[in-house]
Amino acid sequence: MRANRKLELAHEEIAQLAKLAERERIARDLHDVLGHTLSLVVLKSELAGKVLEGDPERARREIGEVEQIARKALGEVREAIRGYRSEGLAAEIARAQKTLDAAGVTLECGDKPPHLAPAEETVLSLIVREAVTNIVRHAQASRCRLEFAASGQGTALVVEDNGCGGIRQEGNGLRGMRERVESLGGQLRIDSGQGTRLMIEIPLQAVTES
Repeated sequence: MRANRKLELAHEEIAQLAKLAERERIARDLHDVLGHTLSLVVLKSELAGKVLEGDPERARREIGEVEQIARKALGEVREAIRGYRSEGLAAEIARAQKTLDAAGVTLECGDKPPHLAPAEETVLSLIVREAVTNIVRHAQASRCRLEFAASGQGTALVVEDNGCGGIRQEGNGLRGMRERVESLGGQLRIDSGQGTRLMIEIPLQAVTES
């Protein structure tokens, strides 16, 4: 009886840990989806307000885009609830280009990303999204660079900006990035001395097993 009770307690603990992990996963997903989209809504709304008197036609266009972005965000949240992950790196880079353009930040992107396993592409896509959101919100940057590299050891991504840097503590976004990368056996390094440079490395084993 004691052994059975211990087994029951172990199962209950495992179930609680699984629920906690799932809640954390959902929180990360919603943060990744909404953080980026709402930042873009704020940027375009501010722009519409600035040009309203001098260029009402442009203001109407910007407000129209805000409506489209909001509708897309609603769809993404619904997809997230159903287990949404990402549309892929190509779509994410295109989205990053649009967001950075709206914020007056020049995007430099080298070669196209290599062919990736689904789990790896999802993680890197969400990292690009979160990194761009942070640049728009906090970096005060004029330039952002994305660089992908693939080798026999795995895949690497560098996201770099020329902003104010000075990251002293990881917030929810950076913690979410690190957790996602580490879930694939990779590592995330941050250099925030002059500007901010994120270096993500995911080993080949994670790619082949995904």
